[in-house]
Amino acid sequence: MNVLSLVHLRNIDRSTGAGRVARQLTEHLALREGLNLHVLADAGDHRKIVSKVGSPWTLFPYHLFADDTSRQQARWLLTHSPSAEHYWPEAQIVHCTMESFVPPTRRCRLVATVHDAAYFEREAHSPGWSTFRQRLKWRFLYATLSRKADLFHTVSNFSAERLADFVPAIRSRIRVVHNAASARFFKPVSADGEDYLERAGLRNVPFVLVPSGLCFRKNAALILEAWPILRERFPELLLVVVGHSEPGFAARARTVESIKQLGFADDEALCSLYHACEVVWYPSRYEGFGIPVLEAMACGAPVVTSDCSSLPEVAGDAAILAPRDSADGQVEAVEAVLKDRRLRESLCERGRIRSREFTWAKAAATLNRHFLDLL
Repeated sequence: MNVLSLVHLRNIDRSTGAGRVARQLTEHLALREGLNLHVLADAGDHRKIVSKVGSPWTLFPYHLFADDTSRQQARWLLTHSPSAEHYWPEAQIVHCTMESFVPPTRRCRLVATVHDAAYFEREAHSPGWSTFRQRLKWRFLYATLSRKADLFHTVSNFSAERLADFVPAIRSRIRVVHNAASARFFKPVSADGEDYLERAGLRNVPFVLVPSGLCFRKNAALILEAWPILRERFPELLLVVVGHSEPGFAARARTVESIKQLGFADDEALCSLYHACEVVWYPSRYEGFGIPVLEAMACGAPVVTSDCSSLPEVAGDAAILAPRDSADGQVEAVEAVLKDRRLRESLCERGRIRSREFTWAKAAATLNRHFLDLL
């Protein structure tokens, strides 16, 4: 089976979220016996990115377009050319690895990965012009894909139901393939990761870890409301935030001495942070999946997360689920984990077991079967 994967290469370097999914799925699909994978990508991104991420990306066969990714998407949309077969005449499946406008197909079957319905949901993004514009774009994108795609791959049962509600025309074509934690998080910490902890001043310092930054969708307002309460009860604790933060929330956090913002952390650093923290706190307002929950569990960290969207589906009984909109409820959940050693140990053990149920090899095998069903 010949699969042409459309990958936005700029998203696989220092990848998080959708970029991490695109990278892991592509790498693991390429390992499937009987699957011949080529990559369709932006030539400029190819020059800048592939050497940074290394193997197997340096080894894949590529078909490159000269235009910037955005301009190329506009060209496919407006002119309906060139077709996927123009890039690779032998292609049988075109797999778009994230929400994107796609090349037209003649003989190929088209599979689109779509992560969630967040831009259709009122509670997922702060109101404003930017969100309104993105919502219009997403409606147009899904309307376009609904006319073209043979199959939609999404990452949770929750996302499947919400997408089907908002775009009923695609309901019968949606297939769920769960995400996973990368293999790195199932291994011990590295010297590089421990050096990162030392440089960050976190060696032997108790801290609560907030992955994925301070953003509206990640419930930053609640975090900043609840943290002073936790800090008063546990004066020795720091709140450590990794990942991108929205400027307004980042500025507020900088006024609080007990909050340390570290920005992007690579997998070596993240692994050490997960291992060293007292608890991972992920009170997100809305998730299509929630990969940091699994990463933390794979490292043996206890997790407190929200009781909404896909998070109960991912966490199962291996995390404490607290009300999304209740600062008091979130504080009580984190406090319970910090105070109760037996609860912590139980969560750590259940988390390790739960995380092993989700692997990228299993995800690739399932998606591969869906590809074959189309031929």
